[in-house]
Amino acid sequence: MRRLHVALNVSQLDRSIAFYEQLLETRPVRRIGDYAQFLTDEPALNMALTEHPVSEIFRGHFGIEVDDPTMVEDALQRLTAAGLMPEPEPDVNCCHARQEKFWVRDPDGHRWEIFWVRSREGLS
Repeated sequence: MRRLHVALNVSQLDRSIAFYEQLLETRPVRRIGDYAQFLTDEPALNMALTEHPVSEIFRGHFGIEVDDPTMVEDALQRLTAAGLMPEPEPDVNCCHARQEKFWVRDPDGHRWEIFWVRSREGLS
């Protein structure tokens, strides 16, 4: 199996683990000191979290592309119910594509988008 690997520095490991358990619907497979690792099949992801001082936190953005728009709506409802305050962005033109999406931030401000591509410009 192939997996995308993402390694993030986080300011408070416990707080970030709680967020990613909600986002990814799973618990970490490993927790050692200031390190936690999530392995998921859907999406195929190997994510490592390491606790560092706030000054070393990079706030990027990441995304999970899903197969159909109902998956976006289901995730939006689930994360809203968990109190994570997702920001819906329906029917948006982004990256030369029409998308259904929403954004959610982890405890350190890393932005995650859950999105479905309605159509891609220039592709058949």
